[in-house]
Amino acid sequence: MKSSKHFFLFSILFCFVNTVIHTPVYAQDKSDVITMLNGEQKQGKVISISENSIKFKYTGEDLEYEIPRKDIHKIDFSSGRTEIINAMVSPALKAISASERKGKLAVLPFRVVSNEPSISPDAMGIQIQEDCAVIFKEEILQGIVVQDPMNTNALLAQNNLDASNIAVKPPKDLAELLGVEYVVFGSFDVNQKGTRSYGTNITSYKDKRKKDYDRSKSENKGREIATSTGTTTIEYDAKIGIKIYNDQGNNIYTDSRDPFGNNLDVYHSGLKYMIKRCPFGSKAKH
Repeated sequence: MKSSKHFFLFSILFCFVNTVIHTPVYAQDKSDVITMLNGEQKQGKVISISENSIKFKYTGEDLEYEIPRKDIHKIDFSSGRTEIINAMVSPALKAISASERKGKLAVLPFRVVSNEPSISPDAMGIQIQEDCAVIFKEEILQGIVVQDPMNTNALLAQNNLDASNIAVKPPKDLAELLGVEYVVFGSFDVNQKGTRSYGTNITSYKDKRKKDYDRSKSENKGREIATSTGTTTIEYDAKIGIKIYNDQGNNIYTDSRDPFGNNLDVYHSGLKYMIKRCPFGSKAKH
């Protein structure tokens, strides 16, 4: 009898503890969670969703609130479904006004195409980008500020962009993304044509010492020694080009050069020539 009484009391206690433990979890699972664009979270129940706002009640309250849709990032419904209301935008990537972009210029990584196996297109593209930015700083008129290529590339990387896929963004959008008025696109095509060798041959004689000095002079020429010197160079066929767009998407300058040289850095002279003659270059025609 006593054993039955203990079992009955244990059963009641177990049911009570189980209810206390699980009731809050159940209530939490039945809540909707609204995440705001500023990171704040609101927990409760979404009553309705309209074109401009969302009606919402906090957990444990009866008062109904109206939240503007423009301030909401997403809603995690109690059913497990998530609805994105507005994409989350990093403060660093927010659009910069036209007045703030005025007079600023960004050089994009260059697109490099080559049959030279020693070339890494990505590495060379950034190398030419940096050289191009330096030349712009040296050769353009005052009033134009050149963005540091490291900042340019960081902003591109945050949007999963690089030289290989940058063409998916229109120039206008890239200018706004980078916070500049002008964007510079560039390409470098370099193909190895082969090698060419240059050399000379020289013949000399080493005198023989003979016991009989009465022999004719022609017989005392000595031993013939032949030597040669030469160099081998790799020849390249190269073309460098740039295009400048403004933040309205208009192409304001396009040019290309076929620089001469046997080194891979032949692009430098071509860049210098073109940048000097761009609309705000030191030799521009006004």
